Amino acid sequence: MEYVGERLYSRCPVPIQNVIMSAYGWKLRRERFGQGFDRASELLDRSQWLSLEELEAYQEERLRLVVRHAYETVPYYRDLMSGLKLVPGDITRLSDLPKLPVLTRADVDRSIEQLVSDAAPRKSLKKTHSAGTTGSSLYMYWDREIGYMNNACLWRERNWAGVEFGEPIATCLGRPVVPLDQKGPPYWRHNRPWNYLMLSPLHMTDESAPLYIEAMREVGVVALDAHPTAAYVLARFMEERDEYLPLRCVFTTSEPLLDVEREVIEERFQCRVFDGYSQSERVMYSSECDRHTGHHLYMEFGITELLDDDGDPVPDGTVGRVVATGLHNFGMPLIRYEVGDTASMAGTDCPCGRKLPLMRDVAMRAEDILVTPDGRLVPPLMVARAFKLLPGIVRSQIVQHDPAEITTRLVVKQPLAAHDEDDLRRNIAERLGPDVRVAIEYVDDIPLVGRGKYRRVISTVPLVWGKTTTANLYQEGGGGEVGVESTEESEEERAGASRASS
Repeated sequence: MEYVGERLYSRCPVPIQNVIMSAYGWKLRRERFGQGFDRASELLDRSQWLSLEELEAYQEERLRLVVRHAYETVPYYRDLMSGLKLVPGDITRLSDLPKLPVLTRADVDRSIEQLVSDAAPRKSLKKTHSAGTTGSSLYMYWDREIGYMNNACLWRERNWAGVEFGEPIATCLGRPVVPLDQKGPPYWRHNRPWNYLMLSPLHMTDESAPLYIEAMREVGVVALDAHPTAAYVLARFMEERDEYLPLRCVFTTSEPLLDVEREVIEERFQCRVFDGYSQSERVMYSSECDRHTGHHLYMEFGITELLDDDGDPVPDGTVGRVVATGLHNFGMPLIRYEVGDTASMAGTDCPCGRKLPLMRDVAMRAEDILVTPDGRLVPPLMVARAFKLLPGIVRSQIVQHDPAEITTRLVVKQPLAAHDEDDLRRNIAERLGPDVRVAIEYVDDIPLVGRGKYRRVISTVPLVWGKTTTANLYQEGGGGEVGVESTEESEEERAGASRASS
């Protein structure tokens, strides 16, 4: 739902909002399931047990198709390869990929229309947006096949955790499913076609958290799918009340999963966390299996390279820049796209028996939880989405030292127009509330911190869990310390921004 649709939705009574959510769920179900989904699922069921050599052979077969298609129908790649005196026959094996340069986010931003295939009618493509690692908005196009494949990967991940489609799942993700000005329950809506209980990430407080948990109990959800910070907030409120909600599993995505978050989530929900990692650019997909030894790279989805600063492959166990080639989005193929994150390869096999390689040490955005004047704890991705569609933003960062004030630091190609600044303030107010002042500060640069992390949201406001107060997830010094208790009983540091358990 775009802005106008969201405004109309927010004015409807709760029963009508549930109908709208279910109608949207039917739309997505028609888009993501069908024969294409069945084919992709059959492939993934079979290929997860192939040898590494067989998986690489499949990648090379898909790579040849992607490169030829890009050369023949995508203006950007036709011009690039012609300038390099390359033809599709020059790139047929994985070892040939370095013949093409790395595609950066800035390249995509400059050449978005030239990256779309001439063979794909625009009306057949889905236009979507990525908030991006650096906080700048980027849009891209998906074709129908990548929708099928991505959904098949999602359900393989869930099947690995023992969850089947149709079983009741609670979600606490990026959409503001409940209007911010709603002051009482229910703080959730229902997506009937998917059997989802959609929890609001904007209304979590000490008083409302027990209502979230009770709603999950009443529905009988078997799993929670949430951003790590959202699942952590619910778990910490349960910890304060010495409560538990046994689930089959918790799925986390889109943010770094900190060790302290995993520990509290698993304790209070009495199950294992299954962490996943993917991007809106649809170039790679990975998730944990039930052995939790790292993230299995879904080789059927994309080709992943880990490179050093000189563009050379790094050895196993060494952290490198994530560069990936999507194998299924022919509407807008991205070849050797630099994701903006870093990771390392384990170099060992998983005890589960699958030969899909294990990836570890994924470093993404290092972000804190935002605190509002009325005591709500808001996951950082909810506010990061406020920058979507605003033009000319190279990097952005939200800084909070007081619940009643937010500073947005912007690196821009040129200062925003007055109406764009107003849009940004309105977008933030719709997530944090009208009592939060928003200051806009233009800066020359927003530096990275340890291990190349980009901090898109910084908050030094303490987190209050009933009678317990803790520091926010990351410290101002660079994200090395996380979850440091502010009480005298526990001053020890809790570190670990890894996406995978080591």
